[in-house]
Amino acid sequence: MKHPDECIRCGACVEVCPVERLGGHAIVTFLKDPDARNYSVWLCSSCWRCHESCPVHVDIYGLMMQERQHEAAPAGYAEAYANVLACGLALPITQDELDSLRQAWDLEAVRLPPAHVARRLLGCPD
Repeated sequence: MKHPDECIRCGACVEVCPVERLGGHAIVTFLKDPDARNYSVWLCSSCWRCHESCPVHVDIYGLMMQERQHEAAPAGYAEAYANVLACGLALPITQDELDSLRQAWDLEAVRLPPAHVARRLLGCPD
């Protein structure tokens, strides 16, 4: 992986970013223009298309994690984290509600893991 300073500013990452396609500005905006201030590292959808498209293999993930230390997380993230700790999911939803939604979208039913599994994965005490 290469350091972000080695970015050649080709814009390939911007072209494949779903956030950019929807009109948002994610970390790839910063890569294309380091002086840009209208982006958020928290908009990343973690699809890694930017990483796969980079012709010089810049460590975009490393840059994003570094930049997240300097930009406060949106308020909704704290709430989503609290929900994960409480019920195992970012959005508080019951198994019945999930089954109903998935059925409406013609998707197979899935079993939600118990909340204690999410807490254990996050390194929280039971």
